[in-house]
Amino acid sequence: MNEQTITNEKVAKALEPLSDILLVLDKVKNRIEAVKGVDKDGKLETGEPKQKNLLDFMRVDKNDIFSNFFSNFWRKLNDPTGYKFFKIADIDMEAVAKRLQSALDNPTPEGNKLLDALEVKHDNKQKKQDMEKKQEVNQGKTKDDAKNVNRYNADEIDWNTAHKFGLNRELLEKNGQLDKLLKGYKSDTIFKIEGNFEGLALKGDARLSLRQVDNKIVILTHGIRHKAPLENPFYGHRFTREDKENLIKTGNMGRVAELTNTQGITVKSLISLDKYTKEPVSYPLEWIKINDKFGGVKLSKEQKQELMEGKPVLVDGMVNTKTGELFSQTLQFSADDRKIVFAGNKETLNIEQQLTRVIPPVFRDRQLSEKEQDQLKEGKAIYLEDLVNKDQNRIYSGYAFYNEQKGKVDFSFQKPHLENQLEQVLGDTNQEKKQRQSPLQKDDSKQAARNTARTDAQERKTPTRRPKLH
Repeated sequence: MNEQTITNEKVAKALEPLSDILLVLDKVKNRIEAVKGVDKDGKLETGEPKQKNLLDFMRVDKNDIFSNFFSNFWRKLNDPTGYKFFKIADIDMEAVAKRLQSALDNPTPEGNKLLDALEVKHDNKQKKQDMEKKQEVNQGKTKDDAKNVNRYNADEIDWNTAHKFGLNRELLEKNGQLDKLLKGYKSDTIFKIEGNFEGLALKGDARLSLRQVDNKIVILTHGIRHKAPLENPFYGHRFTREDKENLIKTGNMGRVAELTNTQGITVKSLISLDKYTKEPVSYPLEWIKINDKFGGVKLSKEQKQELMEGKPVLVDGMVNTKTGELFSQTLQFSADDRKIVFAGNKETLNIEQQLTRVIPPVFRDRQLSEKEQDQLKEGKAIYLEDLVNKDQNRIYSGYAFYNEQKGKVDFSFQKPHLENQLEQVLGDTNQEKKQRQSPLQKDDSKQAARNTARTDAQERKTPTRRPKLH
């Protein structure tokens, strides 16, 4: 390697963080080339997009493609409409150029999306400004509409206190949880809470909800428990032995309870356990509405009444919407879910009913097919090609998978090992089975005890399931 080559590489490396390369598609030639500049006659000068020619190519500010520089460049061209331009990182120039050329030679929906994602459209800035104005005009309407359906106003939340626990508005909006909270629901994801409040250090995992306290709206944290606190009274209700068994076995108490609220008013309610935090939750009877049909089956008056009272009801002849097959299942109203759910012993329910994987239709600006979404729901990893980075100047490929700890679809350049995740999901179920073993089972023999102890030690190393952790 000669001195000039070394110098060129150093210069190229120094330029890399500051600027990008412009690729161009000549619509007549249908060929991808790199831009060198514009000659005095307004003709575009181009070259073969090879790494060895890197220093010959024109560069643009990667943070401001709509700068005066680019506007001037656009005006210098005799016929700018005959070209399409693409802004890319120089380190990916050759690979991206080949991808773009392949997309032109062999058109596919994916290839067209890639071309569109990387293309620099000179009128984008004006479109963006028009869109912002339109959003400003509609913003008032959106807020007014939101007031009609929301229980709380996001602007009235005590965000200063929330910041002390590592929570903020942007995080809740990004995770799609703010809308749920504003409507009066708990978050359906688990958040890491860590901070210091009035001299008290707090750290743990929790669901969130909103409540109005002293004329301001505060974020409440519902910590994850290992055991339901059923020995304590719940709004004046003391759990009977049967209540406790039903709650632990099915998550629902199965009967109406008379609760006394903070104003001293008695409210007839149903009680369930929060499936994540294990805390008791209630739902007033007067708020419950049972539809005439469920699963394609018309419910009788007796069935509707029993569901209203929190009792489990067996319904025959329901239709599986995916397979068309008929099936029977016990239904019960859940105060936690605020709707009718499939009831029964938790261990006999399908794991997909215990762990809900929410898969977005779009991941990193890539539309996921129904098959890809189903694979992610099943806990499988899928390989995605030609994803475009946030700066829209690089493409990359890798694996998308559902991260059980984060509670969302995640990305890895290496194929992830998902078997351990399943062990974590089932970890707490196995632990519950062990705790319900009879004394005779535990004391079969000294050898069995040693084996059990060894198994316990291994299981204690496996974290218990935390659905949707952030």
